[in-house]
Amino acid sequence: MARHYIYSLSSRRLHPYAGSKAVNIHFLVRQGRAVPNSWVIIWTACEDHKKDSHVTLMTLRKELLKRIDPNKFYAVRSSASVEDSGDFSCAGLFKSFLQVQGIENILNSVVNVWASLESPEFKAYWNCIMSEGKVPRMAVIIQEMVQAQFSGVVFTKNPVTSLSDTIIEAGAGLGESQIQERRDPDRWVSKWGKWTQKPEESEMSESLARDIVEQATSIARKYKRPADLEWAWDGEKLYFLQVRPITRLDIPVYSNRIAREMLPGIIKPLVWSVNTRLINPTWVNILTRLTGNPSWDPDSLTGYFYNRAYFNMGIFARVFERLGLPGEALELLFGLEKDGPEKPHMHPGFGIIPRLPRLFVFALSFIGIHHRLQRLVKNKKVAYDNLIASMKADLKPEDWLQKASLIFDETQEVAYYNIIIPLLAMMHYQLLAALLKQYGYDVRMLELEGSREAASKYNPQYTLQALHACYFENVVSDPDGAYPLSDEQEARLKQDIDKFLEVFGHFSDSGNDCSSVPWRETPELIRRMIARPQQAVKNGHPSLRFKDLKIPWMQRIMTGIIYRRTSRFAVSREEISSLYTFGYGQFRTCFINIAEQLVAGGVIDDREDIYYLHWDELIKLFENQQSAPQQDLVSSRQRAMALYRSAVLPEMILGSEQPPVMVYVQDSLRGIPTSLGAYSGPARVIQGINEFEKVQDGDVLIIPFSDVGWTPLFAKAGAVISESGGMLSHSSIVAREYRIPAVVSVAGACRIEDGVQVAVNGYTGDVVLL
Repeated sequence: MARHYIYSLSSRRLHPYAGSKAVNIHFLVRQGRAVPNSWVIIWTACEDHKKDSHVTLMTLRKELLKRIDPNKFYAVRSSASVEDSGDFSCAGLFKSFLQVQGIENILNSVVNVWASLESPEFKAYWNCIMSEGKVPRMAVIIQEMVQAQFSGVVFTKNPVTSLSDTIIEAGAGLGESQIQERRDPDRWVSKWGKWTQKPEESEMSESLARDIVEQATSIARKYKRPADLEWAWDGEKLYFLQVRPITRLDIPVYSNRIAREMLPGIIKPLVWSVNTRLINPTWVNILTRLTGNPSWDPDSLTGYFYNRAYFNMGIFARVFERLGLPGEALELLFGLEKDGPEKPHMHPGFGIIPRLPRLFVFALSFIGIHHRLQRLVKNKKVAYDNLIASMKADLKPEDWLQKASLIFDETQEVAYYNIIIPLLAMMHYQLLAALLKQYGYDVRMLELEGSREAASKYNPQYTLQALHACYFENVVSDPDGAYPLSDEQEARLKQDIDKFLEVFGHFSDSGNDCSSVPWRETPELIRRMIARPQQAVKNGHPSLRFKDLKIPWMQRIMTGIIYRRTSRFAVSREEISSLYTFGYGQFRTCFINIAEQLVAGGVIDDREDIYYLHWDELIKLFENQQSAPQQDLVSSRQRAMALYRSAVLPEMILGSEQPPVMVYVQDSLRGIPTSLGAYSGPARVIQGINEFEKVQDGDVLIIPFSDVGWTPLFAKAGAVISESGGMLSHSSIVAREYRIPAVVSVAGACRIEDGVQVAVNGYTGDVVLL
């Protein structure tokens, strides 16, 4: 028998047989937090009770008489060796008793807690997850009750999504009374010092909620892991009753915040197959170089829900957290996270130290990246031109599939640079934004060096304006809305359009969707775009040049270095994007030629139907030398896509099951402001460049996403709203160039009806239907 069974959790050292919950409470006490008087009955008492219950209880009774006030109420809780340890939560499996008064009642509660170790529920749980040879032991906590005015729990990280949300659930009185009275707790959610959710009416003050967040965040930092804490407030003091690690749910967390910018809208099966086959291995390469783990499954990185793309951000979050970075590091780089006073900087923590050698090698690969990019652009352009020259109309479907495989091979390295360069561009842009903010400047008003030259080279709007001035400056439309020219002018214009299409013919509604019809297939559309009156860059908020910034000369040197690197990466981003779009666009040539032969053989009805087959299905079609009709399968997928085209999907999906869908339009929406200004005007929803004629001067342009081929639409817009995008997305960059307000990542924006008056606030991100 032990000499003593009961030990105070306020003592400097803790008995080794106290159990996990006692260890956690002792941690709170040692951190100087307000914790009610607490004691632990070590698990030796439980084991001795099995041998001689009478002597054990008599010893405990004597010890309790020295410590327990018979006029006070106590909580009696389990503190098992396997409980709240991070590996196992054992949630709800062990009994707890509240408002216990008197020595005998406390002893009875202790015995009942011990008995829960033998319960069928715990045995079933333990047999399912137990480690070989591990024996559970049961200590017991006795803690004074706080006569709480408010109580609840606080999570320092979202326990479901693992995102950096601090979540408070609070109610009046004790948690037990809240359950008995069936009162739902108030929910407060803070992210980086800013409330993202709070109750409209709450008896609990916001100052108390903020104190809970601040103390919980500080505790978790010392705890060195995300924490779940129980708290109580007695009207004067905030007490923490216990702390435990948040156990991570082993389910994928899919998000479309980045995916809807990179692969937006409805995605046909063949497009999905091509992109995941091309992009996912590239991300695996990056993750392997970051972590040294070569076992990443490419298919696990993405999800395909109702024909929309999602990224498994849980995987990326775990990688970044191992490097000491916030789990949302990728969203931060893309500019998709809203500001808050405690928004984390992209500075790696101590977690990066063991990985420094590997990361150093990875960082070395960025030295001279601009020169390597120039060589890549030159070599790949030649390779693509040779590939195009080898594409003869009389090739067999098997040969066209071989050409598509060659495009995969040639584009793999381009895809890597098309991910790395934008990431580096965004990293430098965020760093520059932080530096300029110190001196009162908004990076969105700064003109990057070389941006105008890059725009004139890669932006078709400049050439369209020049052609309009050459042919249609003084031409008036006829009653049918056409802009007639003489036969000679039409002939010259056709030649100029052919030259234009040699440069920009691969552009389409989406540079990441090989089913999108490229401009080279629609020369009449280009003629109408040229004929329509063009509008130059608007006079909105003034653009700043770096030389005009008033920054102390010492800081100006460092800021200047970052500015020039940011500018160079921004230009490189346009170069690699143009190359990738050009190479990727050749997939359509292969698939359309295959499709025409499938149509001739009666396998499908229309050449565009090929995009409703997956890549593997296409391969098997020719490997088996079968030409069985596929139209029933195609029609089934077309009907499903039409059914869910207007569905509103959640930004985040937990698990791999398809979620229920909704269709709705709110009176007010919110997104990320990426181009400054405020504007009100009629809404004009555009789903593709072929609808460009709908846009009138001063319309609020509402788009699902934006690609370089959409640029002409911005010429007449008074403001831009996009369902996808971030700070450096195409719509944001062009809106700043045209000096019109832009708000991006606005879920459900395309469900706004045409003609409705909309107010766009490019400072706050608010979109209001008037």
